[in-house]
Amino acid sequence: MTRGRKIVIVVGAAIVGAVGWIAHGFLHTLRHVPEAYAAWDTGTLLTEYMKQHDDQWPRSWDDLLTVLDSDEGRKIPLRGAQAGDVAYARSLREKVSVDWTFDPANPGAVNPVTPHGGKKFPVVWEGANPNEIIRSYLSTRAGTRPSAGH
Repeated sequence: MTRGRKIVIVVGAAIVGAVGWIAHGFLHTLRHVPEAYAAWDTGTLLTEYMKQHDDQWPRSWDDLLTVLDSDEGRKIPLRGAQAGDVAYARSLREKVSVDWTFDPANPGAVNPVTPHGGKKFPVVWEGANPNEIIRSYLSTRAGTRPSAGH
């Protein structure tokens, strides 16, 4: 085999490998898009629940979904569906898990929202990690609460 032929084979193999790697990444992301939206929407609903309930954490999915019961709640943006889509909101429990024992007073202790199985989300939108959304809200709230004795 000539040197030129070897170079063509190596370059061809590199191109096939690169295309395969890119295709795998694309398909992996595409497969996890519904879960990524569910994570984002769950973080949004949890934050809205805490806003409406003096920073208390919900005790269950049924408790959490009460945020959608009001006219204002039906305007909460859901990225995986339209605002106010209660059927979609109910389906979130099939895609993500929520730690109902999470303590908002100690937000760094655990990740309250995970995929089923408790690992990290393989795909989340930038700025839409549900745990970061919750911690950001709690951090902002901690900075705006009046201190004791004032």
